[in-house]
Amino acid sequence: MSDQNTTAAAYADIHTAGHEPVGGKQASRRTFLKASGGLIAGAAAQVAPAAAAQGTVAADNGPPDIMKRDPEASSLVSSIAEFVHGTGFGDLPDTIRRIARQHLLDTIGCCLAAARLETSRSLASYLTSEGGTGQATAISIPRQLPAPQAAFMNGLLARSLEFDDMAMPDLHPSGAIVPLILALCEWQCASGEQAILAYVIGLELCLRLDRAGYDRASRSSRFLERGQDAKAIANAIGIAVSFAAGSLEANRSGGTIKRFQSGWAGKSAIQAALLAKYGVEGPAQALEGRYGFYHCFVDGQFDPHTLTDGLASVWQASDLRFKPYPSNYYTHAGIDAALALRQKGLKADEVASAQLAVATPMLHTIGEPLDRKQAPQTAYEAKFSGPYTVASALIGGSGLGLGLDDFTDELIRDPARRALMRRISVTSDPRCDSIFPQQAPAILSVTTKDGRRMVEEVLINRGSPERPLSDDELAVKFSENCRSVLAPETTEALRSSIDRITEAKDLSEIVRILATVRG
Repeated sequence: MSDQNTTAAAYADIHTAGHEPVGGKQASRRTFLKASGGLIAGAAAQVAPAAAAQGTVAADNGPPDIMKRDPEASSLVSSIAEFVHGTGFGDLPDTIRRIARQHLLDTIGCCLAAARLETSRSLASYLTSEGGTGQATAISIPRQLPAPQAAFMNGLLARSLEFDDMAMPDLHPSGAIVPLILALCEWQCASGEQAILAYVIGLELCLRLDRAGYDRASRSSRFLERGQDAKAIANAIGIAVSFAAGSLEANRSGGTIKRFQSGWAGKSAIQAALLAKYGVEGPAQALEGRYGFYHCFVDGQFDPHTLTDGLASVWQASDLRFKPYPSNYYTHAGIDAALALRQKGLKADEVASAQLAVATPMLHTIGEPLDRKQAPQTAYEAKFSGPYTVASALIGGSGLGLGLDDFTDELIRDPARRALMRRISVTSDPRCDSIFPQQAPAILSVTTKDGRRMVEEVLINRGSPERPLSDDELAVKFSENCRSVLAPETTEALRSSIDRITEAKDLSEIVRILATVRG
């Protein structure tokens, strides 16, 4: 059987055959979507791991804790599968539904903003050359692709500009999960409620899977340092663990491959769900087993209770943070500090020297090696540079203070910007260490050429739950992300469709707009 026929057979099988629970085709489709939305977390945790839970929301109308047994005495995968299988849209608190709609809109905006990047065109050409039965929309590609390939494309777009949401200290869940949800829900003709449910389940498990491997002593991620029934859902999660891949080395020594990793996670998630549907079995202890996920990647050091305690009764999606600036999140407090000093009258050409003090884990990402951070070689590299982002904010930027237009290869070579970067150092600070990872703080100290000293502290991040972006600010960000590929009236129509997603019988209104975008 050809690959094309295999994909078509998989589509038919999901709708008509095998493992169909009580409730018929509609129930089969619903649980397939939920399973796929959940198992993405296993792959996504390897893409950009995070840390300990921050704020959480208790369900105001959800079921009691579904995990009744000792997680160390039973399979973690089976417990998670029970949660996925047993959770319905009505179990989601209103607050979580609202958060999901907001972050879905934000992530789609990030996808649209990246449609014309060279890396996006490269992947589009590759995926188009592969062929296959059209099942779902891939933004910037003028024909439908097989659902896994559409998730791959949209996943690349979501993460390409470092503008998608995050959870502290270094997890970007929506960039991996939203592309998967869009592809699956279009393919399966899912309702808006089903899409939001699958998205929230994916978020919950992604956050928990990663945070179970967080090292509370060092306050860093150990990862960074190094539709079906419940049984079929467990198999799909186990298979997804085998597909997990990703490395952050490109952040350190260059390359554009990191942009592709969230897309690969989405592609792998759909393939894992299909394999499970066909009867392939995953290992029962895929997470905690001797050769399981946590032993492979963090030497078996993890907290199983973080995975299972409060499942279906305490929701962690409220910890998601919007990014006001299209750069690494650890640069954001420094940007805010520089913008505040500029607002107080400081001019970039008055700076004799500046020191950006941050938490130690942040220093490794945005301040080391300092000579490279003071002279980034590409616009993408500049997104991970404390000196570049502070210098650019002092000079004055676009968007919400620093925007997409401020990260170009031309600007990183600007002589005035280069000279200012060389006068900005980055160091660690005990006070910032004491706040991290609840926040990613920074203290910016500037000495002017006439001898004045100015200090600005940013200890709570803009866009965090404690300092949220306003509806107007989110609207500005979305409009800026869409402006290169959509007319203003089309942007507004897309925003309205996403806002009303839970009323929709399917996602056709949304994907019809996305299908008009060209790279």
